[in-house]
Amino acid sequence: MTILVAVKKNGKVFLGSDRITTFGNEYVTDLVRGSKIIKLKHAYLATSGYSLLDNIIEHLYHSNHKLMENTFQDRSHVFSFFLELYNELRKSYTLVEPGKDTFASMYNVFLVVTPTNIFGVSTNLSVSEYPRFAARGAGSDYSVGCLYGLYDVLDSGFDLTRMALESACFFNVYCKEPLDIIEVRAADFGKISKDSHKAPAAQLTTFDRLSGLKGMKLVRDNGAKSATSTKIATTTTTTTKAKTVGVAVRKIGKVETSKGSAKARLKKGAAVRQTDAKASKSKVSSRGGKSAKRSR
Repeated sequence: MTILVAVKKNGKVFLGSDRITTFGNEYVTDLVRGSKIIKLKHAYLATSGYSLLDNIIEHLYHSNHKLMENTFQDRSHVFSFFLELYNELRKSYTLVEPGKDTFASMYNVFLVVTPTNIFGVSTNLSVSEYPRFAARGAGSDYSVGCLYGLYDVLDSGFDLTRMALESACFFNVYCKEPLDIIEVRAADFGKISKDSHKAPAAQLTTFDRLSGLKGMKLVRDNGAKSATSTKIATTTTTTTKAKTVGVAVRKIGKVETSKGSAKARLKKGAAVRQTDAKASKSKVSSRGGKSAKRSR
């Protein structure tokens, strides 16, 4: 099983996946070239389902099959790729069994990502394009929920991708780190590598453990409409013009919140009111008897 995540934010596109591969009740995370991100000539592709599809795409890749020339410019190009892939499975690999379903099914699901577009492909080969983010595979429900909650909070598409992957790994037993993330850049396409059909290791950022949002806090600028995330300073005494929203920073050993400043303001206000009351009492006692009677 697998978790796949793609995010588009601030003009950049990112694709990420975990590395777990299961064999019945056994799993591994350290396979040679175990990244699930496949680099085609004009797009990155990742799949969740039968790992056999990875072998087939690798075989087509090294055979210089015409499928590898697909530009993935829009939904129709993506659909053409998978329709031809399905036909190739039936013709050359005899790996697709006939069934009673109305439409064909490949069992696997896919994400296809270009420098400008994110496409999701379902088991029946239907293609959808996503404007902001998409997730496929085991744990995708957790990833999509995470992306919905954080998309307008985190400025970094990279961090959004990482958090979505981590959410799936934290809650779903079929997702597990290491996690691979790659930025999808136009300069990386236009040619096919002779070494491997996988994304180059040098372009991947790999995380061996889950780290959450440690070292980040949620702030709101005075004139901003939405909150943004900011890396915290190394000391807790640093002040900022930004207004802290809700719970501030979690640190090892203690939690810093906005409650402290609130208590200080309450104490200060109480002290001012007490001083005013004493002053008022002093004025009343200094007046004549008639004034004293009115104050009772």
